[in-house]
Amino acid sequence: MVCLLFQWLESIEVRKSALQQKMLDIENEKDLFRKQKGYLDEELDFRKQSMDQAHKRILELEAMLFEALQQEDASRTPGLIKGEGRLSDLLTEEEKEELRRAMDQWKRCVMCELRERDAQILRERMELLQLTQQRNKELQESIEAQKRQIKELEEKFLFLFLFFSLAFILWS
Repeated sequence: MVCLLFQWLESIEVRKSALQQKMLDIENEKDLFRKQKGYLDEELDFRKQSMDQAHKRILELEAMLFEALQQEDASRTPGLIKGEGRLSDLLTEEEKEELRRAMDQWKRCVMCELRERDAQILRERMELLQLTQQRNKELQESIEAQKRQIKELEEKFLFLFLFFSLAFILWS
């Protein structure tokens, strides 16, 4: 009987160490999720900065184009030769207005695409955040359950220790 109880104690110790190892593994997995979330945050910030810079560059180029057209119109003098090949000379007022409308429409499309991309990235990030929070909650619950199991094992171990001590005292 004593041998059986020692085997039972040994199996409890083995389970306790296995649960402690599992707790460590879960903590490591939790840290890995945190690191991945940080990496994704940095990547999103980088992409937002890149898109902002690209948008600023587009606006700058558009402004330069309109400024060039306006300067060309302002610098016209009556004595200039028509064959100089100025862009404003090649375009009629109707074509210039059409160019302005096309530019405005293009700008709206680009902005719409940027907003859609931002919204998609935000949705993906929210989904990832929710999954991470759910996994974090699951890990916390698992850790708590393992802590309870360890406490139960310690109580059983203490009970068996007291039982064997009493048995040893009475046997002697």
